[in-house]
Amino acid sequence: MDKFELKLDQAARAAWLSYVGGLTQDEIAGQLGVSRPGVQRLLALARQEGVVKVHIDHPIATCVALGHALAERFELRYCDVVPANADAPEDAARYLAVAGAKRLAQYVERSEPLTLSLGSGRSVRAAVEALDRVERPQHRFVSLIGNVARDGSSNRFDAVMALADKTGGERFLLPAPVVAESVAERQAMLSQRLFKAIADVAAASRAALIGIGRIDAQATLYQDHFINDAELDELLRLEAVGELLGWPLDSHGAPIECSLTQRVTSLPLSRFGDQLMVGIAGGRDKAPAILAALRGGWLKGLITDEVAARWILAAR
Repeated sequence: MDKFELKLDQAARAAWLSYVGGLTQDEIAGQLGVSRPGVQRLLALARQEGVVKVHIDHPIATCVALGHALAERFELRYCDVVPANADAPEDAARYLAVAGAKRLAQYVERSEPLTLSLGSGRSVRAAVEALDRVERPQHRFVSLIGNVARDGSSNRFDAVMALADKTGGERFLLPAPVVAESVAERQAMLSQRLFKAIADVAAASRAALIGIGRIDAQATLYQDHFINDAELDELLRLEAVGELLGWPLDSHGAPIECSLTQRVTSLPLSRFGDQLMVGIAGGRDKAPAILAALRGGWLKGLITDEVAARWILAAR
């Protein structure tokens, strides 16, 4: 890469931080290690070279390189890596949402009817919220994970309802807790006609966008009361590092057999086969969980950030 390409790459990064991230020029200067006038010159260059249009139209070389490396190592169909600052994880979350919305739009904006599956979580919900409204009543959207906590409260990060509201499409929710109270209760739920019907809709999905959860005291599963103290302790004792759709994984990506997994109501991960399962998550805290999902071969696409990507590529 010659000097001009390096300068243009930095200009694209400055443009991303300004127009997508909403950072001030002083904040951008601090992140890029340049002066405030230097930021102004970079933004001017980005506009002059056509990098900034309605959207940022120049890939950031470092992010592209990280994405290619991850896709090659883990045999992914694609891997989108967004800029990130380890000291400002809230910024990376916004960038992930934009990248997720871009991928969702490739499906949602199509005119032919299709079915999309969604997991839950902050990143999935944020991607849906970042999506532009478009009238597509012919589409179907189905939840892959229960949307009720043990106390009866709703899953605040459910994305199916939000996506259906934005498009006018049909919505299919899994009316169950993520974890049943007993094995017998789980069996009763799974035997219901409604569960089987939703599983059939999910099987017809063109693609699925799911969150990747961590396993610790800050985990969404725990914070939102889908699992209790004893269940969290059991998972930690069994060295779970992450979860997909409520299914806990060890560091190698293998599902963990325990009392909890006997009561998870989500569809088994093995049921998705060749379906395009795309994970969206970023940050250092999520990196071990993302790596586990990749090592297990559960994902065929990934949307993540620089911090997580670098950690994963450095891991043995």
